[in-house]
Amino acid sequence: MPFPLSYPGLLCVLEHLEAVKRANIIGRSPGHQKIDKLIPLCLENLHIGKSELVINKLWITCDKDDVNLKMKRKTFSRQISESLEDKIKKLARFHICGRSNIYVNRLNWHDNLPPGFLPVDLKIRVNSLETGSDFETAILFIDPQSFPLKTVFTIPEASTLFDNQVVKFAETLLLNLIHHRNVTVEDLKKLENKTVMIKSFWDFRIDIIPLIKYHIETKKDICTTFEISTGDKNCFSEMLREFEQAFGEYRNDLDFNERFLPGYSRYSIPINDETKIHVYTTRETTSVFRDIIVKPVSEVSGF
Repeated sequence: MPFPLSYPGLLCVLEHLEAVKRANIIGRSPGHQKIDKLIPLCLENLHIGKSELVINKLWITCDKDDVNLKMKRKTFSRQISESLEDKIKKLARFHICGRSNIYVNRLNWHDNLPPGFLPVDLKIRVNSLETGSDFETAILFIDPQSFPLKTVFTIPEASTLFDNQVVKFAETLLLNLIHHRNVTVEDLKKLENKTVMIKSFWDFRIDIIPLIKYHIETKKDICTTFEISTGDKNCFSEMLREFEQAFGEYRNDLDFNERFLPGYSRYSIPINDETKIHVYTTRETTSVFRDIIVKPVSEVSGF
C-alpha cells in the first residue's frame, strides 16, 4: 500500500499541476483548499471580465441564468440562481483571490469592473498586460515587482497615456488606435520602449517624420523601433509620400534579410556618427495590414 504524500510533497505536486487540473482537484477536496491558497499559482493566460473569466484554456462565461464552462470544444452548463455579478465575482474569488502568489504570463483586462469586484489587496505578478479603457484600474492589481513589463497592449483614449510609467518603459508597447487617432511628436518623445507597434484599421496621423527630424537636429540616439501598421491603403500611401518628400535624398537599397514590399523606396537616414535609421515597408502574406518599419541601427555593426 503506497504511503500518502507528505505536506512538502503535496505542495510540490499542486504547484506544478496545470492550473485548471489543479482547480478541479481542489474543488473536489475541501480539505486541501486552505493549503491550495498557500501555494503559488502559475498561469499562462488570465482574462478577467464582468461576465467571463478565462484561465489558460478554460473559458467560464455567465449569463442571466447559467454558468458555461468551455474547454477543448466541450461545453458544460450549470443553472445558478444568483445574479450575473455575484456569479462571476464568486468564480474570480475562488480561482484567483486570497492566494500568497499569483504569476501570470499574460493578463487580459478589458472591462470596467464594478467596485469591490476584486479585493483591493490583490496583487498579481505579470509579464504582459492587454487592456482597453480601464488601463489605470488594471495597473492597481499588478505587483510592482512586475515592472517594467515585457509587453503592454492598450487602446489610447488620450495623450495622457504616454505619461504613464508603465507604458513608457515596457519592453514592447502595442497601441491600437481606435479612439485617439493622432499621435504627436511630443507623445513619441516620451516613449523609451525597445519596440513600439502602432496599428489602426482606419486613417490616422503619427508624427514619426517630425520625430526623426528632431533626432537629426539634436543628434540624439533613437533607441526605439517603430512598426506602423495600417489597413487603410490611402493612409499608407500618404505616409510614404511624406517620407519621400522629407528624406528622398537618403534612399537606399538596404540589402538584408527582410521581406520588403516590392516597388517602394527604402531609406537609410544618418542621425549621428554612430546611429542611422532604416525605413522600409513590409507585409505578412495573409495580412490586410501594410507595415512601415522605422528601425535604428548602429553605424559600426550595421544591426
